[in-house]
Amino acid sequence: MNDSKLTGSNQRLRCPIGMVVSVLALWLSSMAMAEDLNMKAPAESVEVKVGAYMIDLIKIDGAEQMFNADIAVRIEWNDPRLADASAPKVRKMSFDDIWHPRLGIANYRDVKTLLPKLAEVSQDGTVLHRQRITGDFTTRMDLRNFPLDEQSLGVQIVSQGYSPDEVVFVVNEKFTGRPERLTISDWEIGDVRVLLDPYEIPRLGDVAGVRLGFDADRHVNYYVATILVSAIIIVCMAWMVFWMPPEAINPRISISVTSMLTLIAHRFVVGRELPRLSYLTKMDMLLLGATVMVLLGLIGVVTVARVSARGRPEMGLKLNGIFRWIYPIVFCVILALLS
Repeated sequence: MNDSKLTGSNQRLRCPIGMVVSVLALWLSSMAMAEDLNMKAPAESVEVKVGAYMIDLIKIDGAEQMFNADIAVRIEWNDPRLADASAPKVRKMSFDDIWHPRLGIANYRDVKTLLPKLAEVSQDGTVLHRQRITGDFTTRMDLRNFPLDEQSLGVQIVSQGYSPDEVVFVVNEKFTGRPERLTISDWEIGDVRVLLDPYEIPRLGDVAGVRLGFDADRHVNYYVATILVSAIIIVCMAWMVFWMPPEAINPRISISVTSMLTLIAHRFVVGRELPRLSYLTKMDMLLLGATVMVLLGLIGVVTVARVSARGRPEMGLKLNGIFRWIYPIVFCVILALLS
């Protein structure tokens, strides 16, 4: 995988309205609770070390613009107010009793946390919190090259109520990564990176944040076998009419019409794999090109039939021979342009 794509994703995100509302609500609530001494930050700028490990990636759904993942997050910071040399080496404290950076997921759809909101506090005031998050995360995919597309996906983690100057994230490389094998089978997943990525809320400024990012390359074997090959077979079926005697008008027209109807039904099946987009994907253009080829085949059959019916069978036979060889050449050009 190319790290440059991940670096390219390390840019400020503009968030949808729903995300703005949720983050803003949590921001305002955190400001209100800051009046409590325990909720005040230990310093004007707190360094928070964060690591994220992708335990598993279950699926990536282009039609729903989401992916399902299981991730573990580890955050660590120091609060001198909690330092106590006489205390046990590690104390477990509730988040309700200490200050914490209020981490949340900006691009969640349906997620749940599996571990309690507890912190492990050392004698020197170092605070450690571990959390496991699983569920669906929204993402914006560029599907113009579908099914030859590569996607840059990620989980946007934000520190609710704190600016990048107030909470300074530092990447914990030792706790960042993924296992060698994942559940997902139809994508090739690259290395996982934690990227320093402030989250922009329109008109309110930036919120401190990091992004668990990774690249995904779609495996094309399934689409080649089920869509591309099927479309080629349908086009070849429409091409076969030019190998039949020109006087066999009814069978030739019947095959051409059947090819067209089969291709239309095939297009509906492919549509389930994609959302409704404002642009055409490569697969759309391929099927559109195949549809045009089947239509041209039908036009060729009708043209040959009309010429022959006007008492010029030799000319009809000659046109049939021309269509026989021009047809596959045009289709090969279309395939070459889309490859």
